[in-house]
Amino acid sequence: MEFPTQTTDLQQINSWKSEVDHVRQDMRDMRSRLEEMAHKKTDAEMLAHVEHFQNQFICQLEVADELFHDLKQSAKKLSNNVYVIHDDRPVADYPTLHDRMETFQKLYRELRHEFQQFMFNG
Repeated sequence: MEFPTQTTDLQQINSWKSEVDHVRQDMRDMRSRLEEMAHKKTDAEMLAHVEHFQNQFICQLEVADELFHDLKQSAKKLSNNVYVIHDDRPVADYPTLHDRMETFQKLYRELRHEFQQFMFNG
């Protein structure tokens, strides 16, 4: 009987969607704080750090948007039991989504920590 696993997977995927959405908002907030700091301090070293974080936020937000979309497609597939075609990223493969989510979480934690250190020392 595959239904309980499907329900559990769907609940986990919906939880991940919520987490990714929260991360996207947090990244936007960090970007706003970075912009505020950039207006206050304009030395070359500071601007290099600002550019670094701007680039990291852009990349991380792109990954978050792709992951959110894929999680949404996967949840849709599990809910409707409909075949979802996706050219470049598997959305029906729960273990792959799990691995992608773990990598996403790890990279987000590292970036958030690095940004907090920068804000604290800046």
